[in-house]
Amino acid sequence: MDFKQALQYARTNGEECIPTVCGMCGPGGPGGGCGIYAFVKDGRFTKVAGMDESPVNNGALCAKGHAAPQWVYSQDRLTHPLKRIGKKGVGKFEKISWDAAIDHIAEVLTQQKKTFGAESLAILSPAKRSYSEYLHRFLTAHGSPNYGHSGICYMQREFAYCYTVGDFPRPDYGQSDLIIYWGRQPIYSGPVARPAQAFMAAKQRSAKIIAIKPSVEPDVGLADIWVPVRPGTDAALALAMLNVVTGENLIDHAFVEKWCYGFKRLQGHVQQFDPRWAENISGVPASQIVEVARLYATTPRAAIDLGNGVEHTPSASDAIRAIAILMAITGHLDRPGGNIFAMPPKATPKDILLPERYTPELINKLVGPEFPFAFQPFVDGPTSAYYRILESVLTGKPYPVRAVIAPGTQASVSTRGTKNVLAALQKLDFYVVVDVARTADMPYADIVMPVATSYEVDHPFQMVPGWLMATNRVIESIGPFKSIFEFFLDLANAIGYGEDFWNGNIDAAMDDQLEPLGMDMAELKQKQTGVMYPPVPPVYEKFDAVFNRRSASLDRGPYLPQGKVALYNTTFEKAGFTPLPEWREPPESLSATPELTDKYPLILSDYHTSKNFSASWQRNVPHLREIQPDPVLHIHPEAASVRQIDENDWVIVKSPHGWMKVKTEIYPGIRPDTVMILHGWWQGCRELGLEDFPLADGGPNVNNMYSVDPKKAYDPLVTAMTSQTLVQVEKWEAS
Repeated sequence: MDFKQALQYARTNGEECIPTVCGMCGPGGPGGGCGIYAFVKDGRFTKVAGMDESPVNNGALCAKGHAAPQWVYSQDRLTHPLKRIGKKGVGKFEKISWDAAIDHIAEVLTQQKKTFGAESLAILSPAKRSYSEYLHRFLTAHGSPNYGHSGICYMQREFAYCYTVGDFPRPDYGQSDLIIYWGRQPIYSGPVARPAQAFMAAKQRSAKIIAIKPSVEPDVGLADIWVPVRPGTDAALALAMLNVVTGENLIDHAFVEKWCYGFKRLQGHVQQFDPRWAENISGVPASQIVEVARLYATTPRAAIDLGNGVEHTPSASDAIRAIAILMAITGHLDRPGGNIFAMPPKATPKDILLPERYTPELINKLVGPEFPFAFQPFVDGPTSAYYRILESVLTGKPYPVRAVIAPGTQASVSTRGTKNVLAALQKLDFYVVVDVARTADMPYADIVMPVATSYEVDHPFQMVPGWLMATNRVIESIGPFKSIFEFFLDLANAIGYGEDFWNGNIDAAMDDQLEPLGMDMAELKQKQTGVMYPPVPPVYEKFDAVFNRRSASLDRGPYLPQGKVALYNTTFEKAGFTPLPEWREPPESLSATPELTDKYPLILSDYHTSKNFSASWQRNVPHLREIQPDPVLHIHPEAASVRQIDENDWVIVKSPHGWMKVKTEIYPGIRPDTVMILHGWWQGCRELGLEDFPLADGGPNVNNMYSVDPKKAYDPLVTAMTSQTLVQVEKWEAS
């Protein structure tokens, strides 16, 4: 629907039409950035339509986007600030005012800073959101580096890519003759148009599609070749493909000679990782490994689309490095149809971080760096690993974090080891939950701060390549609260950091960020469907510029010291890490722990994203829950038959670490030795009479099932968390 059509529709139905940005891919602010038309009648948000003018979604919209009004008016919405009056974990609160809550939080944080140091405060964050820079800015102003990233998506790829090929190389779908999507769901996850429509266009012009993943989602059904890799073994598969490519001389000799460092060392190193070795680990036949490696190397225009699934393993950094090396040595880097480096935009919003305050003293206070100290800060600022912050609460090592703010994240369903997480929240001195709706962690909060959805505020703005759009207010807030942005402005003001936070003026903050683009929010809002920027003509083979990029680390050293692709990584070697990609087994696997397989014969992993829900939110939305009412375990027909399990049976799934009760879906498109479930289940839906699930044993919170062994369960370089274990599955019999 275009704007003219939307206005006509609204007039016909006696409604108001407001162009804005969808906020359903992340609580508290726009996530995916899809353009929408919101319809309002008698002051009530009624429905949504996709905006044709948006280059992000081109008028398409997923189920979450259409369910936005139900999300806004959910019975789970937080409508008033709350202060704990009972014991932690009980969930007994009293209502207080917004200002009283801000003053109380400011008082506690100020006192803790005086007593224990600024680093005693941490902020837990989900994946990057529109408000992420505000979190970094607040912590830096306070004097703490402890921004806790959840370590479940994106940053692991960005880090390993930058230190291997200098930047994040994105697939050029529009010109590819061969596309490998690896641990990725280009149609089923993410904004509905940006990857999905490009993928479908490639398919329509007969590009060959290869899917590397343990199970078949809707988009894998469009693949010409399915490579059913065992969960957590992507690094072994990638190393074997390097073995084939280097062993059969399927490389771009001119590119390797001019733009790669350490080829001979790499070639010798990967000789040990032959396809037969990888078959025993990955479950992919050696013949198929050879076939796919040859197809990729010999197709002139070939791209790899790497997804979250590759990041959830102790070998995440090795897998990503190996795949980036594959792109490079086969000549598919920054060339038409391959993996290309983005063209820098002519102008971008102002960066509101405070990098001048990143000092060695600040960095050294990180309670548990997400990336090693030598690489801090990376991209946005210093980051701690989410789970390490919670570990410090329990262990006191290297020092105890005493206060945590959780804006738009739920620790108990966002990281591994649910029982440990709940113990940490119980022990924590001060816990502040900041969210739009009731969260799993709320019973442990000292203060609960409700915040507005993006439909209830007139900020922020959204910028994606080629398009700038204001988030326009659709309705007035349903309660006495503000946005997540304003929460941090108000808190900063109350503590005494107002000078760094526009003295609490959100309009001034937005205008300051927009200044490099030559406009302010008032002007942007007049552009009802946003500002379109002409596309920047692509320039390929930007090797000299990209390979000499400076990092964000304190010394501003280059990502690639030799100005070449780091096949052999001297930067990692200097920091005490392996200079060549290696293979590390998951804590429990068919190849590494055969002693467990009699009791636990199946591999369990999880899907991170869904078209129906945003991570661990929105299962309280009736429309979305009607689409997917229950937590469902995908199980192969053979595995189900052996266990006398039928479709929609409830089953008990047990691992060495926990157990859960879930429903089954007999799913032919999955490995026979693998079962999988969607991440993020905990929430009920009051409108449909559906109760919450237990967070630990018995509930479908898959994080309760995985190992948290610090020596085995986490990648040593990028602190990615394991998302694989061995399980038994038994039909549940009601007593």
